[in-house]
Amino acid sequence: MLSPRLKELILIDTVNLFLILGILLFCAGTLLGIPHGSAKRKKDIKRTELWRIAHLSTCLGGIALIAMDLALERLAPALLVYTMSPLALAAYCFFAACSLSGVLNKSWDEERNEGSVLLIYRLQIFASLMSILAVIAVVITIFWKIFS
Repeated sequence: MLSPRLKELILIDTVNLFLILGILLFCAGTLLGIPHGSAKRKKDIKRTELWRIAHLSTCLGGIALIAMDLALERLAPALLVYTMSPLALAAYCFFAACSLSGVLNKSWDEERNEGSVLLIYRLQIFASLMSILAVIAVVITIFWKIFS
């Protein structure tokens, strides 16, 4: 049996789940600036670009989660989970793919027969599909709000 305090914490975290995920993603993106700066100092052009993409896109993904959570919370709170879930999944898949690219020094468009590149490629494709699903969910949510 869960204590009342634990139930309260779980409820608070559930309500703010996507906001927390956005903040964590933004912080992770900020930290990815460290390997980006390190590669830049070493004048490793390829690794610098891979880490730059990881750093900036992860920060932007976190900001997008925060902004969409706040907007949809006001626009259609009942549909927030359905709209934000694919967006959060996409943002974290892009984060994983871009970070993996930086760590392995491999781009998603290199030789896809190689296992690590194939994983990066599949994460990118899955994230893209989730992004499309998220956009469709947002558009449906907006139309639902306008016409209801």
